[in-house]
Amino acid sequence: MNQSESNFIKLEQKLHQLLVAYKDIKKEKSSLKEEIEALKQGLKESRIETVRLKDENDRLKVANAMLGENEHRRLMKLRVNRLIKELDVCMAQIKNTKG
Repeated sequence: MNQSESNFIKLEQKLHQLLVAYKDIKKEKSSLKEEIEALKQGLKESRIETVRLKDENDRLKVANAMLGENEHRRLMKLRVNRLIKELDVCMAQIKNTKG
């Protein structure tokens, strides 16, 4: 075997190694993409759950305030005041549309 044949065989072996490495990298990339999608879905579900829990927490605070707990009495007063202001705005809008 001459030098050029030996070089060609070495080149072929290295090319084969590169192809194997390329296939491994493609598999890893695909696996990472799937993991990213799963993590995105998990994050989305966590955010939805967080919003749901915050809403539930707010409702529980209001319920506790209605039951008369001193801790939540201020919250209830603020909420009632806000609702009264909203009613005042609605009534003013109704008066403006009639007149």
